[in-house]
Order: sequence, then C-alpha cells, then structure tokens
Amino acid sequence: MPADNGGQDGRFRPGPADHKRLFDKAVTVPQLREADPAAFDRAAEEWDKLSTAAAEARFQAVDVLSTLQEGWSGEAADLGRRALADLIDELSIAEQETEAAKLTLGSAADGLTLARRWMTEADDLARANGLVVEEDGDVRVPPQVGLHNDPDAQADARRLAGVAGDVRNLVTAALSYAADVSDTAGHELDRITASVGYDRLDDWTKRVVAEDLTGARDLDKVFGGRGGVLLPPDPYDRGAGVYNSQQPNDRDRQLANTLGAGTVGMPFQAGDVNASANMAHYLSGTGEPLDLDVEDMLKDIPDFQESVNTTLDGNLAGWQAQALAEYRRTGKPVALVKDTGWQPMSATPDSSTDWYYAVGSFHYNTQAKIEVKPAAPGAPPEVTVTYQTHVRDRYNWDHGKQTEVPGMGTVTDQDIQRLHRTGLAREFDMGGNSDMRTRKV
Repeated sequence: MPADNGGQDGRFRPGPADHKRLFDKAVTVPQLREADPAAFDRAAEEWDKLSTAAAEARFQAVDVLSTLQEGWSGEAADLGRRALADLIDELSIAEQETEAAKLTLGSAADGLTLARRWMTEADDLARANGLVVEEDGDVRVPPQVGLHNDPDAQADARRLAGVAGDVRNLVTAALSYAADVSDTAGHELDRITASVGYDRLDDWTKRVVAEDLTGARDLDKVFGGRGGVLLPPDPYDRGAGVYNSQQPNDRDRQLANTLGAGTVGMPFQAGDVNASANMAHYLSGTGEPLDLDVEDMLKDIPDFQESVNTTLDGNLAGWQAQALAEYRRTGKPVALVKDTGWQPMSATPDSSTDWYYAVGSFHYNTQAKIEVKPAAPGAPPEVTVTYQTHVRDRYNWDHGKQTEVPGMGTVTDQDIQRLHRTGLAREFDMGGNSDMRTRKV
C-alpha cells in the first residue's frame, strides 16, 4: 500500500528531530533581547565563500575530465574518469547546498531583525508608561490607588490598560515571529546538513538538492509574509528504486493485469473509489502528478480535520499579533500570509479504508492570509483570516505490509514495488488544495 508511517511515513529524515512547526516551542524575552542578527549575516558570508570555492573546484574538475576524455584508455582511464565524474557530482551538490545555507542564514538575520524591532518597540512603549515587560512576555502594570474617587486617575488607569494591551501584542508578535524564523530556518538547515550524505547526482538527489535551494531562495517571501509560495515538504524516500530498471517476469505481468482489472470492477473495498483511481494511475505508468480531493479527505478522515483546526488555532494568536503590530507601525491595511509548515498525517483503516489505501500517510500545510483593516472611528481594527489547506504525498509502496489480491492470494508491498522497477507501473506525486475558508477574529 502507499507509504504509511505510523512513525515511518515514507519520507527521508535527516535526523531524529521532528520538523513540525510547533507553536508551543516558545522563544523567551531574554533570548530575543540577546539575539544577534549580525551573527547570522557573518555566518552567511562564510558559507558564501565555501559556495564560491566549491564552484571553482567543480569548474577545474570539469576541465580535467574534458581533457582526459581523449588520449587515455584502459581500465585505469575508466576508473579515473568515473572518480572525476563522482567528484564533480559531489562538488555540484556542495555548491548548491552551501548557497542554500548562505541564503537561509541571510533570511534568518532579516527575520530576527524584525522580531527584535517589535521587541524594542514593546520595551520602549512599556518604559515610557511605567510598565514592565516580564521575562515570560507578560506586562506588569504598577498598582494604582484612589481610583474610586478620582475620575482623572480612572481615566489614566483605562489609558494604561490600553497601552499594556498594545505592549502585550507587540511582545506576542515578536516572540511568535522569532519562533517561526528559528524553527523554519532550523528546518531548512537540517535539510542542508543531510546533504553531507549525498555523493551522486541521480534523479532523486537532483530533486532534493533543487528543493533545498528553492526553499532557501523562497525564505525571504515566507518571512516577509508576502505569500505566493510554500516551502518544499521533507524529501520523499527513494521509493521502489529506478523506474524500468529490471525485466518483468510472468508473476509481475499477472499481478499488473489482476490489479488493473480490480481497479475497474473490483476496488479494494466497495466504495473505495480513490484507492482504485490511484492504483489505476500507478498502473498507467505515466508518472504524471495526480490531483487529490482535499475536501473529501477532510470530510472522510476526522483526525485530519481536527489536526487542521488544532494547528491553525495554535498559530492564529501569534499571526494576528504580527499583523496588528505591522498595522500599528504603518497605520495602513495589512495583509500578512503565514503557514503552519508541513504537518504529518495518516489515514487509518478505522478512519477511512479508501484513503488508507489511496494515500496512507501524507503531509499537509495550512496557509492563511491575516488581513487588518480600519473599522469605525474609535473601534478596534477589523481582523479577517482566510485560509486553505494544501496536501502533498508521493504514491509509493513501503515494506512490511501485505494484502489479499483476488486470483493471486497474498501480495506484499515488495511485489507491488517491483511493478515500478520493471516498468509495469510508475510512482508519482499527488496533492491538492482545500476550498478557501474565512474567519472573523
């Protein structure tokens, strides 16, 4: 069946860390006050030097290989040329990944600079009004006496309460944004760290390295809240292997024919139309991406809808604070685009046998636009959230599972994987988007 994690979701992991964007992983006030964005810029400069050196070394290796293509023959020549080709691959990977590290660190520096600016504004506003920003982000208002009989004191207390609310919002914006920058940049750097183990530019590695560089280039848009992009999900594993790299045998052909007949007239289970459609696409051998009906997934997999709601709710307070902080700074309407990062999710036989066989495990990312507009004079600004959930997955078959196929008995996932390697089927990307939804905050 399609990769189903239960902890093993068919995706490559650079290490034991769980790279969800966790909204409960707080940055503290002292940490943000002491953060030094310039240190990230200095580190970016060092990575830039490494990228330049890798590029120069690759050019030299290409020149040497070109020179050795003629006039040198024999076993030693073949070994030498293969070694140089492998070196060129490694240098190409190093060049791109060090460039990605430079871009990631530079974007992190810009993000932390904005977070520190909001923190400084909060500190200045608090200090000017005799308030204190605590280390946990709370705002302490000094006790006031004689309010019952003093209209002026009561008015000042109301004013201070309003100022304290503004300070809290700035602190929330600063801390939540710093956490976003730290977590997202850290995730991208973990991906780059994993590239140390890449030693050859095969199709899988080319895709992953390109995604690492694309993600690093898009970080400024993500941190800037401009929208229009989603960072790549964690890399998929290598799946069944190289497509059409082995010769099919009679059992392979029988399995492909049996599954092909089953997907038309005999789905995995009555009504499992998505599982049947995805298997049919696998057997078509095109490898073309396939659209998923995310609205149906949200309806059919209760845990999925619950996870979307929980993750969105957990991030929303910080996003709203960031949008309001920008509105306060500019005095103009704000449209801030944020996302939850790619979150792991699984369909189970208990929740939906159809989606269990159609996708198994997958990742989703909810992107939201937080808009702040002026309201009636004297009233708080109007805040509206419009959001959409995106799903991405790779249709491949993992190890350790089996299913009963009419006419063939027990068939393992390895049997179905072989169809990809023998050219009788082909793995493919799949994904889709939910409808847009709107909330008034």
